[in-house]
Amino acid sequence: MLNGIDVASYQKNLNIANINCDFVIVKATEGVNYVNPSFSQHCQQTLSSDKLLGLYHFADGYNPILEAKHFLNVSAPYIDKAVLVLDFEGNVVRTGGTVWAKEFLDYVREHAHTTPIIYMGLSDENCLNWYSCCSYPLWIAQYNNFIPVSGFAPRAIYGSVRHFKTIKIFQYTSCGRLNGYQSNLDFNVFYGDKEDWQKLISSDSEEDIELSYHPLVDFNELGRFLVTRKNGANLYSTSRLDKPLIENGSPAKRAYNTAYKIFKAENGAVNAGGWFSQADGITKINPLAINENATGICQIVKPDAYTQNIPEPNQAGITHLELGTAWKVCGRVGKYLKVGNEKTGIFISADKAKIVL
Repeated sequence: MLNGIDVASYQKNLNIANINCDFVIVKATEGVNYVNPSFSQHCQQTLSSDKLLGLYHFADGYNPILEAKHFLNVSAPYIDKAVLVLDFEGNVVRTGGTVWAKEFLDYVREHAHTTPIIYMGLSDENCLNWYSCCSYPLWIAQYNNFIPVSGFAPRAIYGSVRHFKTIKIFQYTSCGRLNGYQSNLDFNVFYGDKEDWQKLISSDSEEDIELSYHPLVDFNELGRFLVTRKNGANLYSTSRLDKPLIENGSPAKRAYNTAYKIFKAENGAVNAGGWFSQADGITKINPLAINENATGICQIVKPDAYTQNIPEPNQAGITHLELGTAWKVCGRVGKYLKVGNEKTGIFISADKAKIVL
């Protein structure tokens, strides 16, 4: 285990070199404009004192993509030296839900080529359905009744997580005290060693991408293809992959970590505006597009989602399904997904949900 702290502008007078800890997670940004004025100072102090570095973005709930871009722009000098974190708490939990969080995390994953961590309180993890995000590492917060803690003293969590399989970091008090600083600090324990921390920074293997890549697609969309070949993937004019597709006089190629809608699959190749070799990326197929009796998972993407017992438009709503929640799908009738029973409502219109691959 490693012991560490997280800091923001509140600790502007803190000299990290004077603190005995293993890691420091520094607030970088908030929303789409704010930058922590102590950001560079604390990052440099952390690295120069040979401590492990993390960076976090505090979500405002404005727009997940714009906030992710702001975070990555500010964090750019340290991205290959730090783990990246989404701090997901407060109003954005209620207004954005898991859909907002997943969009942010996926964008960071795609553009920083590392797997970000998500931070939240234990109650928020318990209350929302985090199925679509649970492949991302989890940092849980649960305080010890604001009782001062002198020196690192990790404890067991009270209760348990409901959706994530494991906890990577546990923030167990906001009233920690250490020699070298006279005010309160957040204390955290990382369940791993320095090598495990470094793996989070460089977690860009195809296995890592496979685990974290869960695109949302329409019920009748065949699937998505994600390019994972580092130097890009060639496009071919046939599924035999024997003739390159020519664009503007040159063989066509698609960049690493870009994703494309699949229209057809055969002979170990997928057509996504040209034929890709499946060896050049990750193929996610939607079984419900092929077989109406297949099973799968759907995520609610509209706030006015209600179940109904008849697979036709304008039927009376029975049960409200909250935005961002995930549900098992046991087949479909046309564009209506089977998610329940006659008591709770059998069907939901696919206009209100996406299939999670």
